[in-house]
Amino acid sequence: MIQVFSLPSRLILVYVTLYFLFPNFLLQKEYGKFLLFYLFLLIIVTLFIQRVLYFYIIQPTYLQDFKSGNFFAITEVMNTLLDINIAAIIPFGYVFFKNWKKTNQRTIELENKQLEYLSGDKFIYLKVEKSLQKIFIKDIVFIESLKNYIRVKTTEREIITHKSITSIQESLPKEKFLRVHRSYIINLDFIDSFSPSKLNLKGITIPIGRKHKDEVKNTLGYF
Repeated sequence: MIQVFSLPSRLILVYVTLYFLFPNFLLQKEYGKFLLFYLFLLIIVTLFIQRVLYFYIIQPTYLQDFKSGNFFAITEVMNTLLDINIAAIIPFGYVFFKNWKKTNQRTIELENKQLEYLSGDKFIYLKVEKSLQKIFIKDIVFIESLKNYIRVKTTEREIITHKSITSIQESLPKEKFLRVHRSYIINLDFIDSFSPSKLNLKGITIPIGRKHKDEVKNTLGYF
């Protein structure tokens, strides 16, 4: 019953936070206002809802052996405030993660939309930290897998981004790019020399994986 009487304050805190403060302040990057209004809401809910229920109903009915000093006892008010605040952590964390995932998905979709299937002046956008960087497809020398990241080596620079090598391989033009190793995709235009076990691109040696030897042989035509 104590938990039932605690529901009104928790519900108000959670729903006002998720459906008003979160979209109107946090998503708008007004972090100061979000924190200020959240603390104000937390204090209002604590003092005028939960504390009232606790002091006048819960304590006299279910905690008769516990005698509170007064309505504004600092220790009890702080305990009540922390108890209510904890109720908002899990749903708020879930909604925050869900929104982050949605935003990240939009970024991936934007990257995929920018991928073109021809060389020349076509380009892609790759997310680097908090920005999208433009890379011309014709300038990509090779792509290397670094577990959950990839290193994109171009004629001018190197970029490391959070993306799998398989996902970017599916988007690159197959007539220009070849998977030669589980960790490498190369641009055929930059091959300087090759053998059955390795390729040389712009002075960089790229190994040929066992599982990819036949495909490399069929594409490059060596004997």
